[in-house]
Amino acid sequence: MTQNHTGYLTLPAAAAIGEGKRVHLNASGQFALSAAADPSVGVATHACASGGPLTVKLWTAPGTFPVVANGAIAAGARLFPTANGNVDDAGTTALNLVAFEAATAQNDIIEALPCQVGA
Repeated sequence: MTQNHTGYLTLPAAAAIGEGKRVHLNASGQFALSAAADPSVGVATHACASGGPLTVKLWTAPGTFPVVANGAIAAGARLFPTANGNVDDAGTTALNLVAFEAATAQNDIIEALPCQVGA
């Protein structure tokens, strides 16, 4: 058994995936673009063509995360997954992320901070 201590993992991309897109692991052991309800494992650190090696920053890694906005988002807003691997400031099940900076339009890549919820 091996363990990943870096917080980054490189696997083949199941399809073309852009930087900052949320991804999940598919049944073939490849990274695939996450839909809103998919259990994503992290975000793509670069754009990648189908079949190419894609490096993903895993949610367990320290630091901030690049994410792709689905529309305008205010800094400090709680983030939610969307159907296209993006994030938005509204939705059903929140991610453990908040926007560190504002997005003014769809497909803006912004920095997100991990967050903990509770009193």
